[in-house]
Amino acid sequence: MLQIQKATWPRAGMLALPGFVFLLVTYVLPPPPPTVPTWNLLEGSWQTALTDAFLRRAQFGRDIVFTYGPWGFVAKPRGDPRIYPWLVGARLLITLAFLLGSSQIAVRRIRQPTGQFLFLAWIVLISDPVAVLPMVLLAAALPSKQGGRTGTTPVVHLLAIACALTMWVKFTGFVTVGALAGALAVQDFIKRRLPLISLEIAAASVAFWLLARQTIFALPSFLRGALSIALSYSAEMYLSGPSWELILAVLLMAAIGFPSVVLLFQRRAWFLWPSVAWAALLFFLQLKETFVRHDPFHVWMGMISALVPCALILLCRAGFFSPDSKTPQEAHIVTRTCIALAVILAVLFPVLELPGMGGLDRIYTVVQSVHSLMGLTRGRSLSADYQQRLQEFQRRNPLGHVQGTVDFFPDKQAMLYGNGMQVHLPPVPQAFSAYNSYLSGRNASFFRGANRPNFVFFDVAPIDNRYPSSSDPMSWLALMACYEPSGTRSRYLLLRTAACEETTLELVAETRTRVLKSVATPFADGYAIWAQIDIRLNWAGEIVAALTRPPLTELAVDTGMGRRTFRISPEAARMGFLLSPLLLDPSSFGRLFVEGGIDPQAEVRELTIIQSKLGQRLFEPAIGIRLYKIHFHRRV
Repeated sequence: MLQIQKATWPRAGMLALPGFVFLLVTYVLPPPPPTVPTWNLLEGSWQTALTDAFLRRAQFGRDIVFTYGPWGFVAKPRGDPRIYPWLVGARLLITLAFLLGSSQIAVRRIRQPTGQFLFLAWIVLISDPVAVLPMVLLAAALPSKQGGRTGTTPVVHLLAIACALTMWVKFTGFVTVGALAGALAVQDFIKRRLPLISLEIAAASVAFWLLARQTIFALPSFLRGALSIALSYSAEMYLSGPSWELILAVLLMAAIGFPSVVLLFQRRAWFLWPSVAWAALLFFLQLKETFVRHDPFHVWMGMISALVPCALILLCRAGFFSPDSKTPQEAHIVTRTCIALAVILAVLFPVLELPGMGGLDRIYTVVQSVHSLMGLTRGRSLSADYQQRLQEFQRRNPLGHVQGTVDFFPDKQAMLYGNGMQVHLPPVPQAFSAYNSYLSGRNASFFRGANRPNFVFFDVAPIDNRYPSSSDPMSWLALMACYEPSGTRSRYLLLRTAACEETTLELVAETRTRVLKSVATPFADGYAIWAQIDIRLNWAGEIVAALTRPPLTELAVDTGMGRRTFRISPEAARMGFLLSPLLLDPSSFGRLFVEGGIDPQAEVRELTIIQSKLGQRLFEPAIGIRLYKIHFHRRV
């Protein structure tokens, strides 16, 4: 056995070499992209914010609340080139572990050298190493035969350390790697062995947390904030996409699941049930990442770059790419058919997605990485190049100059970084992510606090056709209480900090209604109206929302300008939001500060909750509505 293991090392190293060169050029060595508009359907300023947070030693959970952790820049680097040494070191560790583990699995489980090469080449081309690394660790750490010892080769130790780093890249990684450490520990306890790999992951994760200049005391706050964002994500951020993508995903999962179950019962390796449960959890989370926000970028990120390579690695490790003469003939035929279907889908899915926005973004990223690396090899200074890019950005997107700290609401903080301003962001850096009372409350406290930014560039720019003032709604009240208009810059309203004045809500109407039934909104004589709409899922809806996502809820409002329909999430509706007047541009928010400045044509006269037939079956029929006058100090 020792001779076989030694013999695989040269072959695995040679097999990994072309992939290492490819990832070195396209992933490890390219410097971070500049602060520029991104291809993402969502505004991508958070990428620059993550880089800035690491460099200024911001405490995650206190200074910044996000689903990405202190090493989040490893996944999506952008901005200040001072992050480059950290980026190269982290990505080099992840790349070495990913390639050595994957190539070793291929050499041990695929007999033909051509098959080994094709397997690894496809994995390298489509994978996000951060997302796939936990599956590689599982495949490398599992015992080579039933009842055998868990693998503890140098590659496994390297994989454990690299996986510990990915726990602080994204909260999904914290969940998957943490659960994997638990699953491997349970298997070791079943076999009465020391859980060495799990202990390595725990120790290395603490080391990486401290290396990012985080304190142990900030860890509970980070977990609470990231969990809060993750739990509310499905209700707030979902989009619908082509049904054929979902059909292919179901076929792929069936093609993986059936032979895996047959193999488990055939070998009766019941001590592996923790690993089986973990793999099911991983695929579930990757499917949620793909189809909750069902757009081309998330399909590529969740399905192509994560689920498909994880599925291939699992099938390879299980031995499905090498015939087993011990399998009964009937089961052998069905199993081989499923494996063939899985391989076809693993190739077909990326090919079909390549012409779409997700595939084009992948190609664009690779080309830009190579171009940036070529500039670096020609001796171009990263700092000088960064300053040049900032000057170009300022010429194209000027904001002028303000004296003091600044924020941009609701999103678009890249405008501030690109203009070289003194950026001071709230804990949840982008308003579209502050979609529950805890998150929005954190931001509202920031805008009311003594350390709030001196200026806020304000825009009305909802994503996904949300109701304009339903993103980070508590912060709207805080801005009304502690800021005042100070002119315009470009097309944005500039708010200047002022002494905070009390903002109160006076209940003016309370009623109960049902879906599709209009509710009259009392005119408020020039006052703004705050609404709380109690929309609740029933028990069946709670199950559906946990497994997939809740059905769409819309809010139709009637004003003097006609009827408009927007998306509204039940959680944001219960929290409350500025209902009237309907604000469609920055200047309309500025007019709230002027006595008599509210446009009567923009006042909401009626509101209606809209849901599909299926949605009505998943929600409680009664909907409670409370309407409040907003009393705040008119400063202009």
